[in-house]
Amino acid sequence: MEIKEEIEKLREEIREHDYRYYVLSLPVISDYEYDQLLSRLKRLESEHPELITADSPTQRVSGKPLDEFLKVAHKIPMLSLDNTYSFGEVLEFIERVKKGLGFEPELVCELKIDGVGVSLVYENGIFTRGITRGDGNVGDDITMNLKTISSLPLRLIGKAGEYLEVRGEVYLPKGGLDIINEERIKENLPPFVNTRNAASGSLHLLDPSIVAKRPLRIFIHTLGSSTLPYKTHYDALNSFLQFGLPVNPNFIITKDTSKIKEYYDIWEKSSKSLDYDTDGVVLKVNQYELQNLLGTTARSLRYATAFKFKAEEASTRLLDIKIQVGRTGCLTPVAILEPVKLAGAIISRATLHNEDEIKKKDIRIGDRVIVERSGDVIPKVIGVIPSPKRNKPYEFPKTCPVCNSPVVRQEDEARIYCTGIGCSAQIKRRIEYFASRSCLDIDGLGERVVSQLVDYGLLKRIEDIYKLKKENLASLPGWASKKAENLINAIIESKKKPLNRLINGLGIPGVGSTTSILLEETFGSLDNLMKASYEDLISIYEIGSRTAEGIISFFSQEDVIKLIKALKDYGLNMESKEKKELPYKEKEFVITGTIPGITRDSLKKTIEELGGIVKESISKKTSYLIVGEKPGGKLKEAEKMNIPIIDGNSFTTELLPNLNKKISVTY
Repeated sequence: MEIKEEIEKLREEIREHDYRYYVLSLPVISDYEYDQLLSRLKRLESEHPELITADSPTQRVSGKPLDEFLKVAHKIPMLSLDNTYSFGEVLEFIERVKKGLGFEPELVCELKIDGVGVSLVYENGIFTRGITRGDGNVGDDITMNLKTISSLPLRLIGKAGEYLEVRGEVYLPKGGLDIINEERIKENLPPFVNTRNAASGSLHLLDPSIVAKRPLRIFIHTLGSSTLPYKTHYDALNSFLQFGLPVNPNFIITKDTSKIKEYYDIWEKSSKSLDYDTDGVVLKVNQYELQNLLGTTARSLRYATAFKFKAEEASTRLLDIKIQVGRTGCLTPVAILEPVKLAGAIISRATLHNEDEIKKKDIRIGDRVIVERSGDVIPKVIGVIPSPKRNKPYEFPKTCPVCNSPVVRQEDEARIYCTGIGCSAQIKRRIEYFASRSCLDIDGLGERVVSQLVDYGLLKRIEDIYKLKKENLASLPGWASKKAENLINAIIESKKKPLNRLINGLGIPGVGSTTSILLEETFGSLDNLMKASYEDLISIYEIGSRTAEGIISFFSQEDVIKLIKALKDYGLNMESKEKKELPYKEKEFVITGTIPGITRDSLKKTIEELGGIVKESISKKTSYLIVGEKPGGKLKEAEKMNIPIIDGNSFTTELLPNLNKKISVTY
């Protein structure tokens, strides 16, 4: 046998054993026999380097350590999942899906792997690029690190098409955490607190040879894009298995809500016996056509949700209760705990919510308390184990612990607020939030710096950030000219940030980063948002009445109006750089009949988001009548008035997804 043929035969044999071991979990040779095959291939390739190929099993670790990761934009954004914590919330999700489609679709149930999300690209079956989730739009190119994962095939089995992008979760088996932490302790490095942190830390190492020493694995769970014609998520998962991609085998397809509950109950009990961490169940609408119809929000998928497992609990001693003053003046009691390990992390603080919760649970310093934590959720005290000799009941302060101003409590609220207009704690929290990464992202203006600048009187309001000068900063203790220059540059750069970052930074009640993006997309400028009516706001799919009222109330405040004027004068970006296209601006639509796959409310909101106006009755101003199945008398009325008629099915399946198409009408 020629050397070239033997090398290729060895590669195919090793790939087959990788597939049997990592995908089928049915190895047919021992580890020793596998190592012998790999050693033989390495030797032959070292003797004939001209025959080495990028997809050879020997090429999992190659190249020198990187200086930094290349930033890469995702072809399709990697959006997050909304979480549900009860079966009632799952039923609400299913009801929303049913309302959006007009019927109840098939759902695929899968285990939610507690790892690090990545996107993988295969071209003509060869693995060519791997990217971290990043911010959902842009991630780090970690291709060389992903190549070190033995369960990830460098070449797919069979014909996977010219282009295949899949998403998955890189995880560390539970046993691998102890192995990594033993090495870190030997090197005087802090151990990782859980498998997810260890996986994330490993993938972000710049040296692939170090990553290769860590037993990372991967499960593929989502189709990104493909040149193959997939119609359903269930078919895609099975296809991935045939290609040799590792897919978690514990998935089912059903329309029966009792089956979903049964699946959840089974895995909540048995997930602890798995060799990898899971923190819930993921539910996805099966058909891709229906997924596209339901669409997404700015940050999450409307056609999928995560049903999280119940929170873990532990007991520990309550050492003290401290009061934190937030940016709104709200006083929040925080439990200072004897450190305890819980849900993969060491917990020393937990929220006590408010005064009523402390009284209701009769929480006293010195007692043992039961603490609950689920995933990344803030730990909370849910119960008390009273000590034999108890301290006096905790008394909530009558004055602010920071500025000594009186505190007040509204009749319909459980929260207590500081009344101090110049309370430094509130000022500090507001400025910290405004400068935080999800808002204006002013590098160097973190908690310690903000505290110092407020204490020295350089910051009294948010707009004072833009009054800071290099010479004033450089004269402060602990500051040098370069540090001052860097902060001033970061402040100047913040003026260019997208409008949604500014909206988020204002601290509008009920408005976070996701809603801020929606508000920018809908209104296009801060002026338009400030003028928005209750009806304008409530018409946005994700905004409820309480949030709409909060936005209107916020922008009616004199201090807010002054702040925005000041920020505008300092040159902050007040408009969306990407003007939203409104192809149906000022066009009036009337809908009659039933259109399969979409509810009338959903269609109405879609048209309105594109600038159109939906009316209930035909008039001379009507631009188009959209006609579905079993139309009413409006059809005859439109025909008499010679109003253009659009077929409802064509409108939703062809026109809306391709807005550059000319409207096809009859008269």
